[in-house]
Amino acid sequence: MLDFDSHLITALIIYLVACYVLYSYKHEKMFTESGDFKTFGLHKDETVFPYWLVTTLIGLSGYYLLVMRNNHI
Repeated sequence: MLDFDSHLITALIIYLVACYVLYSYKHEKMFTESGDFKTFGLHKDETVFPYWLVTTLIGLSGYYLLVMRNNHI
């Protein structure tokens, strides 16, 4: 049904670890002082680096780099 190769599993592990680390660290660019997520935008109390965007880019980049490293494209 679904074929999970080693690259996909490794990318998922990288993604989950990145999500956990970023959520635990709660950087001021992604979270408010009360610990809530900041919204995407350019106004005050908004950010161009929301949690969902950063974690998505980490996951996609991790998978892409794993695949490119072994030339499986």
